[in-house]
Amino acid sequence: AIRQALEEGWRGFRRQAWVLMGFTLLLGSLNLISWLVYRNSGGLLEGGLPQASAWQLGRATAALMAYLVSGFWLLVGLIRGADRALDGAPLTLAELLRFDSRALARLAWSVLVLLVLLALVQQSGEISAWLLTLLLPRLAQLPIWAAWAGVIYVLADQVLLLPITVLGRQSGLAAFRSGRRATDPHWLQAMGLLLVVLLMLLGGFLLLLAMVAALPWALCTLTAAYRQLFVLP
Repeated sequence: AIRQALEEGWRGFRRQAWVLMGFTLLLGSLNLISWLVYRNSGGLLEGGLPQASAWQLGRATAALMAYLVSGFWLLVGLIRGADRALDGAPLTLAELLRFDSRALARLAWSVLVLLVLLALVQQSGEISAWLLTLLLPRLAQLPIWAAWAGVIYVLADQVLLLPITVLGRQSGLAAFRSGRRATDPHWLQAMGLLLVVLLMLLGGFLLLLAMVAALPWALCTLTAAYRQLFVLP
């Protein structure tokens, strides 16, 4: 299944490579500029809010919002574009740039639920480790390792969260449950798919400009895997 997703994702990416890469470059540049402006403004909590001027606070808030919105906009557009590319349908930059506020809201809510769950898993491990430090110091690291194992399990379990949210029109706990039902019987393959996608993105990051191609290719692969489980017979 991983090989099939890779092959279909690559074919879909090749069909609309220039459109997908152009969109990634455009929104990715906006995302990067927003982050740099936010960092240059000192961030919302740099030196404490009482010490920040109204201008600095307003600029930091606007830059942070632009960073988040452009990031979700990029992901939504690429997932929609990947779906059309896999179908062999024509695709234009204007279609990708269409702002879908509902899809962005669903994606933001789903990502928030996932981040909260991962944080709870980690916090439970740290609390358990602290308690074991008082009782059995030699075993204090076991809860930390167990927590990291839980984080890896959840990440693999939710490897299809993006297409489920954007294409399946689900969000939050509903998207989480759908992802779990679909991937639990194929968890090892889901883990393999997660590793492959992470390697794609890592290679793109290390080669800098290659991220413009690595991100849409990775999302085409994820969308192809989603279609295997949710769309195609």
